[in-house]
Amino acid sequence: MTATSSTGDLTADAGYRARREAEVRHLTSGLRAELDDWTLAAGQKGPLEKHRSQIESAVRVVSSALLRLQDLPPAEHEQRAPELVLDLHHLWDFFRTKLLARHIPRYKAFLDAADELAWFIYDPVRGATANRTALKEPPLTFLNRQPVPFAAPRGSDFEELLPAGRQRTLSGRRASKHLPFPLIGIPWSASHHLPSLLAVAHETGHHIEDDFALTQALRTRLREHSGLAEEAITRWEPWLGEVFADVCATLACGDAYLWTLTDMITATGPSVGTGTKTYPPPHLRLLVCRAALTAGADAPASQLPALGGSQPGDAEAEAVVAALTGEGFPELGGATLSSLIGLRRTAGLKESIDRLLAGLQSRRGDVTGVLAAATLAFVRSPQGYDEQCVGDRALREVLSLVPDGPRAATLPDAMLAQRDGAAGQELLDLLVSGE
Repeated sequence: MTATSSTGDLTADAGYRARREAEVRHLTSGLRAELDDWTLAAGQKGPLEKHRSQIESAVRVVSSALLRLQDLPPAEHEQRAPELVLDLHHLWDFFRTKLLARHIPRYKAFLDAADELAWFIYDPVRGATANRTALKEPPLTFLNRQPVPFAAPRGSDFEELLPAGRQRTLSGRRASKHLPFPLIGIPWSASHHLPSLLAVAHETGHHIEDDFALTQALRTRLREHSGLAEEAITRWEPWLGEVFADVCATLACGDAYLWTLTDMITATGPSVGTGTKTYPPPHLRLLVCRAALTAGADAPASQLPALGGSQPGDAEAEAVVAALTGEGFPELGGATLSSLIGLRRTAGLKESIDRLLAGLQSRRGDVTGVLAAATLAFVRSPQGYDEQCVGDRALREVLSLVPDGPRAATLPDAMLAQRDGAAGQELLDLLVSGE
């Protein structure tokens, strides 16, 4: 029987220390073994090979924190290791849950297509700045309970995205500032409606701005190249992030994105309003997309949705888009957005739409082209889209275009280990200090 002290506290029996040491060993070795399993899954020909750079980065962060745990003084290690390992499990679960969904066939197909769409848009921009940004892992898409898609940037605090639970300690809640790669959240329901996937193009635009440090360049272009009065510039400047994302999505997906945005705005309310702190009024968002279509090389593939009467300030949208797209970005090796991510051969989309609605493949060789054709097939004939199972067939066609091998070339392992190891050590220091 365990003895008690005069104060009523339990006194450890003779075998407690050995049991506690074994428990700590089981907990730490268990997490280490799971991380090894994920690394193996991301290896050559593994089921998650496409996500190698993302998984290896997240594993390095958590592994470095786990290694740092061994440096604690013995008494503190014995006392606090279970709590700290639990916090690391909770933070790792943020990545684990997003990767596990890829083992369910239906969700795997949708997420693989979403990842490929994001990569198809992101990689050309990354390649234009490869000498300076070779460490940029691509965005990871995931399904979540939020009602609208969203982007979480690399290095951001993902506390609000963590699942709630009493098992998470206060220190753990304060240590969620180490998101090692960008994320794109997609509502679960969107996985059953392929046109919803085009929202990924918009969220990828946010990551292009963040990862390639374009925010100041966008502001400079608005001020120096739009020709707008100071009052208008002041009004548009807070909207630039969302405007840029809409421009990227329109350039990449053509009028198919304009149609999906129009349907979304129609479903949520009137198209004329004052906007918000970060979003322009819906009417102006649609005008931005129309102007971005004009900035592209080819004509739209469909009749554009009706916009209604003109509003004050309509001409400003064209001026803003021209400022953002008219010249190349020095930050992108002098390339224009259209040359890097613009949808090609839009004239051929009409034939692809006809083919999809006839039960045939689109014959497009580009991810954005297949998804644009499928979306415009839905716009033209929702009934025909369903009867010919266009969504499922287009999804399979996109997946057939995915090349073998992992995404993203990286710098040598030593440089990656230094970057992620430092993040892992800082992570554990935050957990230990509780600050």
